[in-house]
Amino acid sequence: MQRRAAAAYFVFFLVVSVAAYAYIGVAESQRPEVTLDAEAELTNDSTFTAGETTYTVSNIQQGSGGGGGHGGGGGSMAADLAWTNESSQYTATLENGSTTTYQNDSYLILTDGESGTVTLREQLNVTRLLNEDDAVEDSLATQNGTDYVVYRNNSTLRPLAEWLPEPDTVEFQTGENYPYTTDSGSQQTTIATVDSGTATLEWIAPRDRSAELSEGGNVTLDDGRYFAHFPDHSTVQLVPIDQYGAYEEDLARQDYFHERKNGLWGISILSGIGAVLVLGMAYLPVRG
Repeated sequence: MQRRAAAAYFVFFLVVSVAAYAYIGVAESQRPEVTLDAEAELTNDSTFTAGETTYTVSNIQQGSGGGGGHGGGGGSMAADLAWTNESSQYTATLENGSTTTYQNDSYLILTDGESGTVTLREQLNVTRLLNEDDAVEDSLATQNGTDYVVYRNNSTLRPLAEWLPEPDTVEFQTGENYPYTTDSGSQQTTIATVDSGTATLEWIAPRDRSAELSEGGNVTLDDGRYFAHFPDHSTVQLVPIDQYGAYEEDLARQDYFHERKNGLWGISILSGIGAVLVLGMAYLPVRG
């Protein structure tokens, strides 16, 4: 009688386990999806245009963060978005008393905040000038801390400061163009401000920009705000931000579905274990 009752319980638990497992398969076919009207659906190295800017998506992959994200089949997904801002504003500073190269020669930078002027004063190359003048020696003489040039014919000394020519100077006013060399080459800049210590230059040039896309993360493009959704492990969608409410509703339905599905798995597994335990205990030897 004990084994007959155990067999009945075994069949009951087994039926419950199999029924729960079968219902999981039926429920999976009705799994809710995130359905969005994407502005762009992109794979690795594909491009799209928003406003007047062209964007490139690359490096779509599983993100480094953990957790149960909704994109890419349940994992945390990420991608890189790159573009070039063709009219980015740059600034640079000229320091009073520093040196710069102008027309292949070295010049001293002098700033005057009262007049709003940047003056470039040529730094004379004494060695070169001595070598170019056949009337004087190629080296200087120094007496009592003063440098002198030495004339070849009679060894006459003349103070260096009197012998040197007047250095060339170039002036630039606030608002005028100023030639400036950057790492990417020569730029035609504008003198924006001048004070006693510095002068600020401004210019417009292209600048490479980038941003990381993550599931549900916002990004501002040339024509407005978007958010990212990864429907699978190789695709990212860029969706207008006004659909974010519908996106959250779809995610909530998915979360509810996963909770119910996990509950069915729990029933199936526990019922299977119960069936095995009941049957096992029924066949334990009975002590006399």
